[in-house]
Amino acid sequence: MRTHNADPKPRGRFFSPWRTLGVIAGLLLMAVGSQYLPHHDPIRLEAWNRVQPRLQSTDEATKNEVNTSTEQIKKFFAQRKQNARAFASDVLGLNGKWAYLKGYIYEGSHERYLEECFERNLFSSAELKSLIESAVSRYVSEIQGRENQLLVAIRADLEGSELAGPNYLPALSSEGEFRREYDAMLQKVLPILTRDLGISVTREVVSLVGSEIAATLVMEIGVSLATELGISGGILGAGASSGAVTFGVGLVAGILVDMTLDWIIRQAGYDPEGEIAAKVVQSLDDLERVILEGDKKTNERYGNARFHSTWSWSSADRQAAWAEAQSIESSGCLGLTRQLNHINDVRSRLRDETLKGLILNGGVE
Repeated sequence: MRTHNADPKPRGRFFSPWRTLGVIAGLLLMAVGSQYLPHHDPIRLEAWNRVQPRLQSTDEATKNEVNTSTEQIKKFFAQRKQNARAFASDVLGLNGKWAYLKGYIYEGSHERYLEECFERNLFSSAELKSLIESAVSRYVSEIQGRENQLLVAIRADLEGSELAGPNYLPALSSEGEFRREYDAMLQKVLPILTRDLGISVTREVVSLVGSEIAATLVMEIGVSLATELGISGGILGAGASSGAVTFGVGLVAGILVDMTLDWIIRQAGYDPEGEIAAKVVQSLDDLERVILEGDKKTNERYGNARFHSTWSWSSADRQAAWAEAQSIESSGCLGLTRQLNHINDVRSRLRDETLKGLILNGGVE
């Protein structure tokens, strides 16, 4: 006997209304989106697609230059740490012992001798200041060179294209005109970029004045060093505060001498060259870390401020957290590596938005 199974449910008809609703919703979204999404001329869009690989290549190259510039500082410290034992030998030699005894009669004479030993064997404050300035200036110079190469390459790519026509971007016909148009557009997009992306952009970063950027970062890092490593009034006295800001003579020597002085005095009569050398190497490691990576506690506070500036429920809390993050950014306590990466991020965004304005949006009106 043949059994008859129940007819299956008409699945097609059952799901048809939902499919229809989905299609309608999709069409509505496309219609709404088409009103708000940017529409670009096909000629402009083709030109933008051609230059994007060059932009990406420049971004990668300038980011890699951060590591090259900070490596300059790492090499400096690696070389100078090799002289730590020579410093210890000077401190514990006959001249050092005589300077120690003389310190009981002439206040500060032993401290001055220690600073002289440090600067003779390791480095002076002026050398460290020059090192940081050189690293920053080198990086800024590399960015300028990469951007110049980028503009030359983009003009070569687009010079004979339809975009170079009179109705699009005729400035492509002249290298000087294209550069002037680029600079004018950069100034135009700057306030928009600052407002929309919340980036703190200084005049020095926009104009890429290497010496001014270097001077600013050196001042900020000097304050950070004084805060993180500590300076005793017994070493630098009244000059400590001004030295912290200006990287004045004796700042770094004073910091390191202050960290080793008490230990050296306690060890008088021994032969502690190895221990003193190890202590100096550790001090130089700490100094290098603060210069490159910044203060650990401040970095943690900065991370929390950035998090709450985005995710706090209260608008007032978000604004307060953002203000705190901005204050920390300008303190120098986040380290040179982060500062250079910040410059790189700002310039990268500026390049991108400026070229979008020229190529996609019609240039400067």
